[in-house]
Amino acid sequence: MSSLPAPQQTLSVMPSSRTRKVFFGPSGLRAGWRFLIFLLLLVAFEFVIREGLKRVPVLYQILKAGQNGTISPEYMFIFETASIVGLFLAAAVMTKIERRRFGTYGIPSQGAFGRLFWQGALWGLVLEGVSILGIYALHGYSFGGLAISGMTLLKYACAWAVAFVLVGIFEEFLFRGYTQFTLGEGIGFWPSAVVLSALFGAAHLGNPREDWVGALSVMLFGLFACLTLRRTGSLWFAIGLHAAADYAETFIFSVPDSGMLATGHLLNSSFHGPRWLTGGAVGPEASVLEFVVYLAALLLFARMYPAKAAPVRSASLGLAEPRSTAS
Repeated sequence: MSSLPAPQQTLSVMPSSRTRKVFFGPSGLRAGWRFLIFLLLLVAFEFVIREGLKRVPVLYQILKAGQNGTISPEYMFIFETASIVGLFLAAAVMTKIERRRFGTYGIPSQGAFGRLFWQGALWGLVLEGVSILGIYALHGYSFGGLAISGMTLLKYACAWAVAFVLVGIFEEFLFRGYTQFTLGEGIGFWPSAVVLSALFGAAHLGNPREDWVGALSVMLFGLFACLTLRRTGSLWFAIGLHAAADYAETFIFSVPDSGMLATGHLLNSSFHGPRWLTGGAVGPEASVLEFVVYLAALLLFARMYPAKAAPVRSASLGLAEPRSTAS
């Protein structure tokens, strides 16, 4: 008779156990829930920061002026810095929840703006240079003369360099930092890379003059950046690549970048010819040549930076997924 309460006790425990499995796995809170918490924190922090900027008339006017499709270094400084602050705050909260270091998510302080960053910057300049020179060789691009000179040229050259480093940090960490780390834990590195790169491309459709061809090109760039993360173990190569590619398009060659135009560019350049060649108002990323160049770059990078028979990142960087020489 004393054994009768036992089944009732078991039944009362089972729902709690099942509920716990929904939220927790062997490594703690499941990746999907952590991903959702991060997104909620990001939206909250970004909202508070943007509302704060609206209360500073000078800053708010600069931000409003940048919404018409023509950007300036001042706009980029404000917009990207505010975005990075919100993004890093959200990730910092997650470090406390997950008991990890910030560098775990792809931007370790060791090596910051070091060898990998400059290697990526060189790749970005070369790849965009090859694309533009290819369009030029096919009679679709004219350099024109200098649009600025002297101290004005120096000022804008430096300002745009800083601005696009900020862009590289924000966009790479947003789509290939915490999100890639966490979603990758849940569904695997390459499935998450495809999902996030598709979202990366789709996000650019909000730019004036951007179209689906340009968005596909941005997705391809995202996959290339994911490969650099996979092979180097950090985002510093991708940040340099991203910053330099945007800098080359916007300032050096003075063409549209994802449909965006810029003040203070170097040349009075122009596109002429079929849209498939030049990318039209979107810029070279919607050109067939850009797809060819980045597909070739992806294959070349895979050969130059072979996979190692070691974790993708060291234990200090948080990715302890072992792998063989296959990537």
